[in-house]
Amino acid sequence: MGGEEEAAGPVRNMFPWHAKTKEECFAELGCKPDLHKTGLTVEEAKTRLEKYGYNKLTEKEKVTLLQRIWAQVANVLVGILVFVAIVSVVQAATADTTDKVVTNSIQVGLIVFVIT
Repeated sequence: MGGEEEAAGPVRNMFPWHAKTKEECFAELGCKPDLHKTGLTVEEAKTRLEKYGYNKLTEKEKVTLLQRIWAQVANVLVGILVFVAIVSVVQAATADTTDKVVTNSIQVGLIVFVIT
């Protein structure tokens, strides 16, 4: 369980903004009660920008095409299908009749089709 908390980041006790009154929120932010009428001064805005940073959401890490492909094929069933395809290719290469070559080639084609 400890690894899950570390991966998600530290747990923070957040101020319950949704459950507080306007006055309580202003007090938590250190604002004047009439801030919604007057707004921030330039100095206050600079101070808050330095303290809290930009009002910006963090971007989600982009997944590359290779990561998407790997997520699709990295499982046991696909591994079994690849193994069966390799066996069919070997059987087709060592077959003594054309019927066996055609049958094994069709099997390989179908398996490749299913995987992709």
